[in-house]
Amino acid sequence: MTDTAPAWNLTSDQWRRLTERCRATNDALEDGAYVRFDTPADEMHFYATPFSKPAGWQYPFLEPVPAARQNGAFVGRAWHDAATGFVDFDVILYAAAQALRADYESDVSDLDYVTYEQAVEQAVRGSEADLAWLRQEFGRLASLALTL
Repeated sequence: MTDTAPAWNLTSDQWRRLTERCRATNDALEDGAYVRFDTPADEMHFYATPFSKPAGWQYPFLEPVPAARQNGAFVGRAWHDAATGFVDFDVILYAAAQALRADYESDVSDLDYVTYEQAVEQAVRGSEADLAWLRQEFGRLASLALTL
């Protein structure tokens, strides 16, 4: 994937304010998607729902979202490098791996095991649209929690 989006460079205080918003409300994004702060890892986890999802999304929303009434689908994570100030993003589509596994185990697809493993590895990394959605949702959170 080619990442041409602008970089986020935040102070430790700005990152703290973002994490406080994540902890303070279950609807920190106010658009149907969810963001949760994982304290041990010091990173934000973003979940899509039927109300807010990446363009072209084709997976079910079967994953439990902490402290939410409905399930979602984990799309990725964001974390802050305190040394540089940059925010990094990582798309991880567990739902894609689950869908491929279901197809493989039910013989819906003609994949041999090696091809299946390669397909899972590629699918989990997501698409440009998934990364764009992750960055967009982070930007939404920043606009709601910060005055940059």
